[in-house]
Amino acid sequence: MSALLDLSHTIEPEMPRFPSFDAPYVGAVWTHADAAARGYYRDTTCEVTEVRFVTSIGTYLDSPYHFDPNGADISQLDLSQLVLPGLALDLRHQAAPDAPLPADALDGLEVEGKALLLCTGWSDHWGEEAYYHHPFVPREMAERLQAMRPALVGIDTLVIDSTQDPTRPAHTLLLPAGILIVENLTRLSGLVGSTFTFVAAPVKVAGAAAFPVRAFAMLGA
Repeated sequence: MSALLDLSHTIEPEMPRFPSFDAPYVGAVWTHADAAARGYYRDTTCEVTEVRFVTSIGTYLDSPYHFDPNGADISQLDLSQLVLPGLALDLRHQAAPDAPLPADALDGLEVEGKALLLCTGWSDHWGEEAYYHHPFVPREMAERLQAMRPALVGIDTLVIDSTQDPTRPAHTLLLPAGILIVENLTRLSGLVGSTFTFVAAPVKVAGAAAFPVRAFAMLGA
């Protein structure tokens, strides 16, 4: 069996997120004590959990519908779009706060049909103020990615675009072209120089524009 590398952050109340989003809620609909009191079980108990969150939180995947009203939503994605040969591009020495990533870093790459994962190292700042001042994919780089036709682009930052650019070029160029996006990845440095298969499958929710994933890599596969 291939070694597995978890590339996902944990969803919990005080996690980094867009400032306008409420904290996720995780709580018991009924606890083990409640189950014992209800008399539904003999010699055992159980807990039923309720979870509430905005779907663009944690390590999550954007469907085309996120920025294209006629695009496929999360439930309409094929599994072949979510299990892909991967390539990790090491940008750690070219990443700076609130700064564009260099488009020429894509020179010579063959990424058609693959998951291209942009390793900026910014996940090291998870939980810090610095995490909100991340590098981003500028328009020139997004245009090149659109032409190069990866199946998916992932990044280890809060969002792939600059939050100061209301045109959101990476989202508006990639998603309508059917190129999926995964944000808030982590541990991408462990993939640099490696052969791997990338997996990022969300729950199949009709009408959802985005949804958290348990993203991971199968090393050597």
